[in-house]
Amino acid sequence: MRKSEVTKIVFFLRVLVSALFLLSAYAKLYPTPMFGITKVFEQGQLIPMGFSEGLAPYFSRFIIGAELFLAITILFNNYLKKITVPLSFLMIAIFTIHLFTQLFGDTENCGCFGDLIPMTPLQAFIKNIITLVILYFIYKKSEDKKSNLSYLVILFLSISTLMFASLPISSQSKTEGSSFISYVENEEFVNAEGYKVLCYFDAGCEHCQHAARSLDSLSNLSENFPLIHVVFPDMLNGDTVSQQMKDDVKQFFDYAGSEFSYQVIPNDNYDTDSIDSYSEITYPMYDNPVVVLYNGKLDYDIVRNLQIRLYEGTTQNEFIPEDLQRILENK
Repeated sequence: MRKSEVTKIVFFLRVLVSALFLLSAYAKLYPTPMFGITKVFEQGQLIPMGFSEGLAPYFSRFIIGAELFLAITILFNNYLKKITVPLSFLMIAIFTIHLFTQLFGDTENCGCFGDLIPMTPLQAFIKNIITLVILYFIYKKSEDKKSNLSYLVILFLSISTLMFASLPISSQSKTEGSSFISYVENEEFVNAEGYKVLCYFDAGCEHCQHAARSLDSLSNLSENFPLIHVVFPDMLNGDTVSQQMKDDVKQFFDYAGSEFSYQVIPNDNYDTDSIDSYSEITYPMYDNPVVVLYNGKLDYDIVRNLQIRLYEGTTQNEFIPEDLQRILENK
């Protein structure tokens, strides 16, 4: 094969790898930057890899910035063989090793391309192996050229600064569970004395549906079961509740068995300084379904809502109907 033909093939492969890095960076910010980077990338990949919740937000921005950096630099010859290709190979190799540990028995989305392109660990592992082979071919067939290292440093620092400036970690600070009720618009529920149950449910979440059905079953066992109020996220984030959201809520309550009082809030709204959306209230500290038991006590004509129990997620702190029933029976 002629040298000119090899050069064309190598450059095509470089463009392909560049597009792969760009797609990977974009996918980690899908469907919205803060949701994708916290819920999908950090909680779905980084924390399971061993990163702490405090370190994961910093590393996630670093990784996405590095992907953008490599996507740009791999198209140029400046330190291509000395820096860009080896760094690309190293980054993909590290995640490939992690994927290898998930190959057996795990068929859920690995989070490599976020929610944009769901992939099983096996699919992502094969994709990474192919990419590593391509990078090795690029390394072997590329010429070792050096230009100006300062250009690479300036580019990396610029991209990193942009990542941390556009996705400030401070904006992820969440409310404590006891203040969940401060976002409820139903005054009757907020001002009610005695026990009450507040839920943050996603209408399309199976775990949330099961939790709602369990609450309905518990309510049928007692004539004085606490009031229940549900907060749903609307993915369209419009000024009015979308018709699709109304249909989803109806199907949700049809499955639950009863219709509880509820409200719909935007799924995310990180453009404002105030916390006023579902994602900002719950993520990343709390996972669906969120069920909070309060006790409203009258104090100088004002009802103080004291948090009694908070259930969240599907692991060690998940909602257990029997536990809630035990608390209510012993009140």
